Amino acid sequence: MVINTKKLPTALIAGGGTGGHLFPALAIGDGLQKIGYDVKYIGSKYGLESKILPNKNKNYYLLDIKGLQRTFSFKNIITNILFPYKFLKAYITSRIIIKKLKPCIVIGTGGYASGIPLLVSINMNIKTLIHEQNSYPGLTTRKLSKKVDRVCITSEESRKYLNGNIVDTGIPIRENLRKIDRQEALKKLELSINKKTIFIVGGSQGSKFFNEYFEETFNFYLKNNIQIIWQCGYNHIDYYKKKINNKHILLKAFFDDIDYAYSAADIIISRAGAMTLNEIAFMEKSMILIPLPDSAGNHQLYNAMSFNNKNAAIMIEQNNMQNNIIEKKVIQLISNEIKMKEMAQNANKMIIKDARAHIIREIKKLNKC
Repeated sequence: MVINTKKLPTALIAGGGTGGHLFPALAIGDGLQKIGYDVKYIGSKYGLESKILPNKNKNYYLLDIKGLQRTFSFKNIITNILFPYKFLKAYITSRIIIKKLKPCIVIGTGGYASGIPLLVSINMNIKTLIHEQNSYPGLTTRKLSKKVDRVCITSEESRKYLNGNIVDTGIPIRENLRKIDRQEALKKLELSINKKTIFIVGGSQGSKFFNEYFEETFNFYLKNNIQIIWQCGYNHIDYYKKKINNKHILLKAFFDDIDYAYSAADIIISRAGAMTLNEIAFMEKSMILIPLPDSAGNHQLYNAMSFNNKNAAIMIEQNNMQNNIIEKKVIQLISNEIKMKEMAQNANKMIIKDARAHIIREIKKLNKC
């Protein structure tokens, strides 16, 4: 009997912090595993990956690194003061990990934990690829686009901010994301099949602003026969579980099976992270977008504008959220099924299908293992 002792090629995927960076990493990794790669992940112990990766039985490493903080507080000042020390420590740790794993390629999907492993890999002459999700590229992508071997972009808009070997691939959708019959999804979530439904998505970590806003306005929806699915984040769930107890409001910290929530919703009210926008567009749902105003480089505004300008979403800037403008837009949409359907179809047309296959094709071109 002949035993095949050939070692599988190793791909190291670096990224996380938020779902917008983590879920593309997982989608790419799952695709690479299917074609015979040994996939490892590297992220931050402070990011969403520290909660998600252990539950998904992935091989991973977590760095002791946080990104530079943009808001002013004593805690954030200390974090920024410590950043050079944390950066050096994470660089050394990443180098040790990469020397041990000997990856054929290192793939960055963004977030503060992706830049350091990419930088180490560039210095070690290992093949590198970045996947950029946003219309306005993140700092890591802007700084390293000329140094990595390939940059895969989601939006053509981002090309004008970058140099290097740039390829349009789109953003990979999670493999387990599927369209479910609306009534089946509502029953699964134990909600009424006879009410219109809004899904409030404040991002993978929850949005304090969203939570406080809808805490003040949720009764409006109930009075108008509208039920609510509300992803409020791990840090806020205990408070809102105590504060709000209504059978027409489903409160969750985070949705592992978010396809049920997407499928059940008539309208999705969301921040404007690229991953979320592409998932909603894939699910063909109408959306109201409120970009996070202090997102890095204001990238969420660019993301939202690209959909708003093509009649694929309604964008409302956070500082314009007076006089119940969201509630007025919700009522207008619910009263106009044709408009809702048209927006959803326009959004679906904007996304690149089979994005994961396009990215993996670029990885295979670079990988010589």
